[in-house]
Amino acid sequence: MRKKTGQILSLLLLPALLAGCAAGSGDSGTLVSADETYETTGQSSSDYELQDNKSLYEEENNEVVTMYLTVGQGNEEDDTDHTWTEINSYPLSYYEEHSITPYKCEAVLQVGDEAGPVEGEFGYSDRTANATVQLRGEGASRQQQKSYRIKIKDGDGDYNGQKTISLNKHSGDPVRFKNKLAYSLIQEIPEMIGARTQLVHLYVKDKTEGEDGLFQDYGLYTQVEQINKTYLKNHGFDNDGALYQVGNFDWQRHEDVIMLATDANYDKDAFEQYLEVDGSEEHDTLIALLDAVNDTDNEISDVVEQYFDKDNLYYWMAFHILMGNKDVLDGNYYLYSPRGVDKWYFISWDNDGILKEGYEAMEDETYQRSWNKGIFTFSDTVLFERILKDPSCRQNLDSAVQDLYENYLTEENVQEKIDDLQKATEDYVYSLPDQTYARVNEENYNILVQSMAEEIKTNYEEYTSSMASVWPFHILEPVKQGDSTVLQWEESYQEGGGDITYSVELSRDYTFSDCMVSEQTGETRVDAGSLSPGQYFVRVRATGSNDVSQDAYEYYQTEAGSKAYSTLCFYVQQDGSISAVSYSED
Repeated sequence: MRKKTGQILSLLLLPALLAGCAAGSGDSGTLVSADETYETTGQSSSDYELQDNKSLYEEENNEVVTMYLTVGQGNEEDDTDHTWTEINSYPLSYYEEHSITPYKCEAVLQVGDEAGPVEGEFGYSDRTANATVQLRGEGASRQQQKSYRIKIKDGDGDYNGQKTISLNKHSGDPVRFKNKLAYSLIQEIPEMIGARTQLVHLYVKDKTEGEDGLFQDYGLYTQVEQINKTYLKNHGFDNDGALYQVGNFDWQRHEDVIMLATDANYDKDAFEQYLEVDGSEEHDTLIALLDAVNDTDNEISDVVEQYFDKDNLYYWMAFHILMGNKDVLDGNYYLYSPRGVDKWYFISWDNDGILKEGYEAMEDETYQRSWNKGIFTFSDTVLFERILKDPSCRQNLDSAVQDLYENYLTEENVQEKIDDLQKATEDYVYSLPDQTYARVNEENYNILVQSMAEEIKTNYEEYTSSMASVWPFHILEPVKQGDSTVLQWEESYQEGGGDITYSVELSRDYTFSDCMVSEQTGETRVDAGSLSPGQYFVRVRATGSNDVSQDAYEYYQTEAGSKAYSTLCFYVQQDGSISAVSYSED
C-alpha cells in the first residue's frame, strides 16, 4: 500500500515538474513562438561579420612578467650554429643585401619572476633548447638595444597559445609603453581588431661562448602577439585566409611584382617589397581588390562597400588620426581577408608612434607639424586619397572620429591607462640598462606622461580643420627648357573647389634669406630663367579659397638635423642637367 501511494504521488508531481522545466526554458513554456522570425545571416559575402575574440583580453593586465633566455650555439643543419654576438652584430638589412637567412641560435625560454623560473610556467623544467631566437624589426635591428623574435620549437608547447614570442624594445619611445597603451585602447573598440600584449623584463645568459656567466639584465620589453596563422586561429578567424604585413605600400597596382604566385614572372622577394605574405599565397583576392581601388571608373564608396568591412576601415583610420600616429604612412598594419569572403580588414601593428608631438617639440625647438596631421595622415596613397575626396566616405569617417573621441578616446580614459602604465614601467625606464638609453630625463619624462592624453584634443581639432583645408602636394623635379629652368609642382586640391594660389621661392640656401625668385601664381609652374651650376632650394606653398595655407610633402633635412618644410633641394650639374634630392615624408 505504501508503494502504491508513492507511485501516485510521483504521477501527481510529474506534470508540475515538467511545467517547471518548460517555464525555465522560455516565458511561454515553448522554444518557438507563434510569431517567430526566420531571418538568416551569413549567406553571402556582404552578410559576413568578423568578430574579434575579445575574451582573450579579459585577463590582460599591466603586470611585468620576467623571462629568462639561455642562448646556446646550435647546429648547421637547422641554421642555429651562430653565437649571440653574431646575432646582435648585423641589422636585418645586412642579410637582405647578402641574400642570406638572418642568423639565429638555440635557446631555452623560461617564464617566472625576479627570483627565477616559476613552477607551472612555460619552460620551468626544460634543460635542452625549446626555442630559437633571432633579431626582429628592420628599424629596431639598427638600434643598440635590439628586439627579438623567439620561436618555440614544435613539440615544446606554447606560451599563452602563442608559438612566436615577439619582444619589442621600442627604443624610440621615450616612455616605453605606447604600444601597450594603443592595444589596450584598441581592445575596447568593437570595430577594431587587437592583439594581446604583455610587459616583459628580460634576462639573457649567453652560453654560445662558454658555460660561465650570470644572466644579464636586458631591461623592459613589450611582448606583442605575433600576427600569423596561430594568431588568426586564437582569435577565431580563418587561419588559411589572406594575410599581408604592409610596408612602404602606396596602394598602387604594381602589376610588375604583385601577381599570382602561379605566374612565370612571380618573384616573392619583389612582391614582399610592398606586402609580406603571412597567409595564403593565392593572391587573386588581393589583385581584385587593387584593381578595384585603382579603377577610377568605380565609385570609391562602392569599392569600400564591396571590398572592406566599412566599420573596421573607418574606425581604424579614425583611431590613428586621433592618436596622431604618422607611422601608418609607412605601413605598420596588416591586411586580412578570410577565404570565400571579399571583405578585407585592417589589423594595427607597431603603434609606438602614437601621441609623440610633445616629445618631438621637446627634442627640436624648430619642430612643426606641417601637413602631417588630421586627414592628411592618409592623403598620399591611392585608396585613402580617394576615400577622403568622397563626400559619403568622409561622412562615415567623421562618424567614427566623433564616436571614438566622445566614448573611447576620452582624455579621462586615456590618462587613466597612462597612469597605470607609468606605475608599471617607470622603475625599469630609469634603471640600468634602459636608463643608459633613456630619451629624456626623469623631469621631462613626467611632463610627457602628463601631457600625452591632451594631444588627442589637439589631434581632433586639427582633424576638423583639415577637412576644409587645401591639400598638400608634391614639388616635382625642375626641368630644362632651352636655356631656362622651369620649376614645377602638382596641382593641390580643396574640397568644394575654389581658386588655389601658390607662393614660389627659389634660393641658394634653405632659409630663403636671399630669393632669386619670389612669386604668387595660380599656375603649377614658373620659369626661373638660366641657372648656373650649383645647389638650389625651391619652396612652394598652396593657399586655398579660405586663405588657409598648406605645405608641400617635400622637406630638406638640414645639417643641424632640423627640417625645412615644403622645400625641394636640387642641383644644376655642369652639363646643365638637373637632379633633385628628395626627403619626402611619404
